[in-house]
Amino acid sequence: MVAMGGIALATAALVVVMSVFNGFHSLISERLSALEPPLTAIAAQGKTIASADSLAAILQADPAIAKASPVIEERALAIHNGRQQAVRLRGIRQELYGMFDSICPAGIPWQEYYPGRTPGVVSVGTANALELPIGSEQLLELYMPRRVGRINPANPITAFRADTIAPSAAYIVNQAELDADIVYVPYSTAANLMQLNNEATEIYIYPAESQTAAIETAQRILGPDIKVETLLQRQGVTFQIVNMEKWMTFLLLGFILLIASFNIISSLSLLIIEKEPNAAMLRALGATDGNIRNIYTIVGVLITGIGTLSGLVGGTALSLGQQHFGWVKLVGNSAELSIQAYPVQFQALDLPAVAAMALIAGLVTTVIATRR
Repeated sequence: MVAMGGIALATAALVVVMSVFNGFHSLISERLSALEPPLTAIAAQGKTIASADSLAAILQADPAIAKASPVIEERALAIHNGRQQAVRLRGIRQELYGMFDSICPAGIPWQEYYPGRTPGVVSVGTANALELPIGSEQLLELYMPRRVGRINPANPITAFRADTIAPSAAYIVNQAELDADIVYVPYSTAANLMQLNNEATEIYIYPAESQTAAIETAQRILGPDIKVETLLQRQGVTFQIVNMEKWMTFLLLGFILLIASFNIISSLSLLIIEKEPNAAMLRALGATDGNIRNIYTIVGVLITGIGTLSGLVGGTALSLGQQHFGWVKLVGNSAELSIQAYPVQFQALDLPAVAAMALIAGLVTTVIATRR
């Protein structure tokens, strides 16, 4: 029972830890998807997509795609009251304004606080770095290198195009790459700064139902000069770090499981010593050493199998319970936390890997114990 309990506990811990990392993966994906689209079309070569409006209209007309919208993104310099920050300027159309409705703790997105001035939405990192008041008559200056036209060396400022926006809201999604340095402006403002005419750097694509069908449709319509990337591909580094941590933790817990499996060696060794008279009687009745060894092997297999199965069931129950009821809460002020409980997402595909690790560890120690 002690040996089975050790295997069951270690197996359950493996299932729970894998589910926790799945939860973090899901949480990151959910936060990124607040501002990032499921699919993004970008130029295979170069930086801009020609006839972006027409392509977006053709994409959106297909039943596999719910929405397609051209977007302009480029590096820019933001200045406010002498403070400067390099930012990622994103120009979006009105159909994407709604994605800020639930993520702006300060201000009202796209409201014209300053009549006659273009409203914009800034990340919380930009607002903090520039000490930028939200929803006031103070403006944010934006500068971008001139793409076309002559530059006067005697007047370096002519190398830049400039515009101002009135920050109407600040958003936060608790994801560093999105909260740090992004400024959202109307599409026309970004196009004017970059001197683009019916061009875009990206096209945001939102599938109607199946993402696979949307990818195939978009790639067919856009052709080989434009590639379609998923959110996982665009944010690959972030998800790779989580996956690497998940499987490294899996291996570390696997060593703990192996140590727990050593209980099988002690249990079987004591059993062999205790049953030595019975073994002698079996030999007298004609049993070979191989027959007797098989008896102890079956006992080890039963210990391993029952322990593994119990651990899988227990780990699954704990993971599902945490996922649906949030039993284990995060420590801290609940008003300041973006989530209240540890994020957990149970995935049945993790069970074969955990079961294989537990069974291999148990069988190896069983073979070691029965060699005598």
